[in-house]
Amino acid sequence: MTILTRIVASLILLAGLGIAAAQPTVLRYPITSNPATFEPGLAKELLTAEVALNLHVGLFTYDADTSVVPYLVRSYGVSDDGLTYTFELHEGATWHNGRAIVAQDFKLGWERYLGASLGAQTAGDPWRLVVGGPAMFAGDASELTGVQALGDHTLEVTLTGPNPKFLQELAVPSMWVVPSEAVVPGEPRWVDAPVGGGPFRFVSWQPGSMIVLEANDDFFLGRPEIDRIEYHIVPDASTALAQYEAGELDVVAVPPAALARVTNDPRLGAEIQYFTRAQLQYVGMNQSQFEPFRDARVRAAFFHAIDRDTIAERVQNGAWANATGLVPPHIPQHDPDLAARPYDPERARELLADAGYPGGQGFPRVEIASLSATVGEAIAAMLRANLGIAVEVIQPERGDYISGLWSHDRWSLFAFGWTADTPSASVWTYEMLYCGLDSNFSTYCNEEVDRAIDLARSHLDPEASTAAWREAERIAMDDAALIPLGYSRFIYLVRPGIEGFAANLFGPVSFADVSR
Repeated sequence: MTILTRIVASLILLAGLGIAAAQPTVLRYPITSNPATFEPGLAKELLTAEVALNLHVGLFTYDADTSVVPYLVRSYGVSDDGLTYTFELHEGATWHNGRAIVAQDFKLGWERYLGASLGAQTAGDPWRLVVGGPAMFAGDASELTGVQALGDHTLEVTLTGPNPKFLQELAVPSMWVVPSEAVVPGEPRWVDAPVGGGPFRFVSWQPGSMIVLEANDDFFLGRPEIDRIEYHIVPDASTALAQYEAGELDVVAVPPAALARVTNDPRLGAEIQYFTRAQLQYVGMNQSQFEPFRDARVRAAFFHAIDRDTIAERVQNGAWANATGLVPPHIPQHDPDLAARPYDPERARELLADAGYPGGQGFPRVEIASLSATVGEAIAAMLRANLGIAVEVIQPERGDYISGLWSHDRWSLFAFGWTADTPSASVWTYEMLYCGLDSNFSTYCNEEVDRAIDLARSHLDPEASTAAWREAERIAMDDAALIPLGYSRFIYLVRPGIEGFAANLFGPVSFADVSR
């Protein structure tokens, strides 16, 4: 008798006895596009990191309160001078291929991410104070000497200088690793299927359709409550909402355009859940792509010409709070006294005229790229009306849009959101403004801003560091480095019966504790 025949016979027997076979519990969750990678250290967008939270595991993680908590680490110590960290790892943790997770995996994994050929987002930065990190990133060394495995479950990391945010950095999925035998050395691809060590294991991926993960029976912290996660790839937010209403999805983000209708709906209104979010929505002006943006007067003119209150309150239906700067509230270095440039069309026209474009005459046609057509059209209409310039709205496919931002050579003017992965001003003020960083999509460069950022990143005194972060932000806002539009928040519909779904400042946390 074949295996299939035995299964069928068993089901028939159970049915004859009146016993129904248990159906697997499934969480159906939408994401907007195919992930660029399934390897956590190569993540460059939020949805890739969201999948990583369930597929992979790291030394530390963030809980629902955005607090750093040990994950693979069962205990750790720090030397008196703050330079040496010793981590003791759980002994029962295994990769999805069955091999034990050992300390050497992190040494090899971090050395992999420091390789120039992979293009890891964080390459060079989290290891800037790790002994040997800068040399390896520069290609001058083949080993990360400051990281050593002192046995299978003891990892030692030695820094060149104290880093009070080191554990925060370790909790970000981009610092998590994968087993070296599962990936091609020096190349950003898997030998076979993705292999992690998290609460769920990879089953299948149909590009443009669905990613399926199943519960990891051998997860060292215990098997997840649900049996399977189905990530449905739904590019359009309105389509995802319609699928939720049709019973085809279990959790969905509420698009701003539908917020009023959903809130006032007797059934849907009772299913809304709000979570605080650390995300800035902004307009970037790419100076390397569009020469007029190298003139601070032009950038300031664009700043004054955009009615940010109207966009936040009317276009986004109150889903955003008006942004006063770069760093959102609930981040320790947020500056409550910072006031962004006001909406002032007259001042905008004066600045544009001073820059040599009176009434918009002679100003080159500009395109604004946006994933939201409504936001893009609103901004374009304001620029046309207040500056007299020609503005065209383009709405690229999400993957193409993200690729163009990172390459710096596609979008002259763009509307985008930048979300925290650590609770620090560094996420915005450093990552979005520092000269030469890939994440500086506007290619903005100001040595005065860089000096303040360097001081903020090196200061061990929290008050002095905060003061330096705020100084860098103030200089950048005075220079109209970019245009903050709003601080967004997480607004989800969660189907009744789904328990344990939560989001911290960065986004949904692991689904390991979700049940239904």
